Amino acid sequence: MEKRNKDIINDAIDTIYIAFPNLSYKPRPDDVKLLAAYLKSQEGDYPCHLDTLLAEDNRHIESALKKYYNISKLKQRTLV
Repeated sequence: MEKRNKDIINDAIDTIYIAFPNLSYKPRPDDVKLLAAYLKSQEGDYPCHLDTLLAEDNRHIESALKKYYNISKLKQRTLV
């Protein structure tokens, strides 16, 4: 996956977490795709990066999610 696509996937994951701030579990790639599809169905003016997320291979999404969790953990540790 090229760097540009990684950035787009990261933006899409951020959008999911902003839209669903109370997720009580770590979603899997299929869960993230379902949430992205839900957002698309609810908003006529949805962010284009959700389309990229839906078309992306689950392995790449899994990798991006792991990085997202690691960054989130680091941010939480520095706040404490």
